Amino acid sequence: MASTKPFRFLDLPPELRSAILTQVLVSESSILLYDTTFLHPPLDAPSSFLNVFLVNTQLYQEASPIFYSQNLFTLNAHSHRLPAHLTRRGGFLSEEGRDARRRVRSLSLFISRVGGEFERVLGPAMSDMVLSGNLRDLRLRLGPPSTVGAGRVPDPDVVHRPPFQALLRLLADPYLETAELFVWKVHSAVFCPFHQNGGPETRPDNGESVSEQGLAILRSSSGWVELDWKAIVDAYGEGQQIVRIGDRCY
Repeated sequence: MASTKPFRFLDLPPELRSAILTQVLVSESSILLYDTTFLHPPLDAPSSFLNVFLVNTQLYQEASPIFYSQNLFTLNAHSHRLPAHLTRRGGFLSEEGRDARRRVRSLSLFISRVGGEFERVLGPAMSDMVLSGNLRDLRLRLGPPSTVGAGRVPDPDVVHRPPFQALLRLLADPYLETAELFVWKVHSAVFCPFHQNGGPETRPDNGESVSEQGLAILRSSSGWVELDWKAIVDAYGEGQQIVRIGDRCY
């Protein structure tokens, strides 16, 4: 007859508990915070993380740093406006969600455009996650994940507008250890000179065409095209540069 005696997990050595919790809490796929287009398959059992956190205070204190620091979180906000789910009470971008936001180390953000909501809501939240929190790895993807909305006439002055300048300041934050910027293969021609060197999109036969309205289509790309955001900052960045000296930013 099998023993029903409970296993005393917390009696294990701390390093062994940490190794076990890492196996349980660190996912091979990203943790979806919100997904408007279902670009990625959802986790099979997202509630399993919550179950671990709710065991007791000690286990939460040991498990939550592993969960927040070793997983990649994905916020897929591909929509004309930010979904209310993100900003309402308890949502990821709400005041109540601030403490949890600040614990995230790696974030992949999908947005359709850099507009007023980025400047007012997303940008400040991301900057706070960097300056007052643990965000050190930011991967930003700009543009529609399908042909829906891809035919919108691009604004060639978008790089000079305050929302895009806020994006450049975010990417250039010296506290970020990794920052990446991608655009969809259908994008404004203003980004074409900044395709990341070394990829197939830089070859002369890359199959890129530009419409009279300034919309570029990179037919040789399977999806996302990485940009050299540092070159964009050099070309279009405005305002004071953020400089890190010791533990302070100026």
